[in-house]
Amino acid sequence: MPVKKARGPALPAEIYALFAVRLVVSAGSFVGPFLAMMLTMKLGYDEARAGAFMSVVSVASALGLVVGGKLGDAFDRPRVLRTLQSVTAAAYVACAVMGFTAATPFVIAFAMGALNGTWPIINAIVADSAPADRRKEAFSLLYWGNNIGFSIGPFIAGLLFTRAPRALFVGNAAVLFAAAIIVARYVRGGDRPSAADGPIADPAAGRPTAAAAPPSVWAVFRRSPVLLLYSIGSVLTAFVYNQHTFALPVFLNDTLGEVSGPTVFGAAMMTNGLTVVALTALVVLASRRLRSLASVALASLFYAVGFGAYYLVDGSGYGVPLALGATVVWTVGEILGSTNGNAFVAEKAPPAYRSRVNSVVSFSYIAGSALAPLAAGSIARSYGSAAVWPFVAACAALSAAFMYGVDRLDRKAGARVTAAGS
Repeated sequence: MPVKKARGPALPAEIYALFAVRLVVSAGSFVGPFLAMMLTMKLGYDEARAGAFMSVVSVASALGLVVGGKLGDAFDRPRVLRTLQSVTAAAYVACAVMGFTAATPFVIAFAMGALNGTWPIINAIVADSAPADRRKEAFSLLYWGNNIGFSIGPFIAGLLFTRAPRALFVGNAAVLFAAAIIVARYVRGGDRPSAADGPIADPAAGRPTAAAAPPSVWAVFRRSPVLLLYSIGSVLTAFVYNQHTFALPVFLNDTLGEVSGPTVFGAAMMTNGLTVVALTALVVLASRRLRSLASVALASLFYAVGFGAYYLVDGSGYGVPLALGATVVWTVGEILGSTNGNAFVAEKAPPAYRSRVNSVVSFSYIAGSALAPLAAGSIARSYGSAAVWPFVAACAALSAAFMYGVDRLDRKAGARVTAAGS
């Protein structure tokens, strides 16, 4: 009689609490997705100046990642998490009081920097708390919750943007305070790791060794060239992916007008979220036999097709359905990249360095995000916003080739270690 395979240990309560955190925060993420429109429509920035300021926001976000990663490894992770969430909420309250003044964008930049400091901490808590054989499932659950909320939030924000723009700040602040309460009540985090926790691969010996714990986070990357290359490749991946935060709203405004543009952009972001909710389980199941990095490479191919298709969107009756269809395509790439990238980093990072390793990898995403509006703003100013998309599609294809090459290198390294161990 066949023996049924036992199911692994259950996910702890912290994972479900963080799922709720990601859901409510993304449902109330009213400010970030509409920042480009705030700059151009409420504050009078031209496209190039708005792109430059979006890059300033990316720098602030990068600083937030560095600070958050360091604090998350130095102090109690849940306490740091809820503190940063509360600080971000207070900053958005200040924006609601000020309204759209010259200082408001800089307060938003500070708030987004503080909020970005929470992401490496959340990833570290997941890696600390979830059983090793269910980490990918845990990360997928949080990603799913994030997009359940995101399927609702931007659409609501799109309606508020023209009717009650200050309410964007109030709503964003409210959900962040709620998230901090959830963390305080339900998230304790896993056992605090020490610097010696977690084996370090010894390629010469062909086996793990607990000796010589890395003296710094940079030593972790030196000892894991594949992790370093993945971080470098993530710059280009993020450059492509984050065009939806600047190039897409600008393009839709230019193509569909300032009345329809914000509404269609909100609908596109809602489509993004609904696609994740509907297809995450199917995409994860279909790609389960692929290696993590191979899935990341495939994600970039979906980006090439999806973002490239925006070039065909125009003001005709087919423009809006095509824009939403293109969003579905690149969202499949987002599912592949997000669910596999976080699990790959969790496997490679020693426990005591998880927050900092996640912050460095996230820094790569921020670097790509910072370049995205600079390049898109310059291209849009010189050649029109539609000209951005062929360039972005080419960059996505290059990203796919690079990540595939890193995966081949990882496979060869694994084969050498296995042969040496034998």
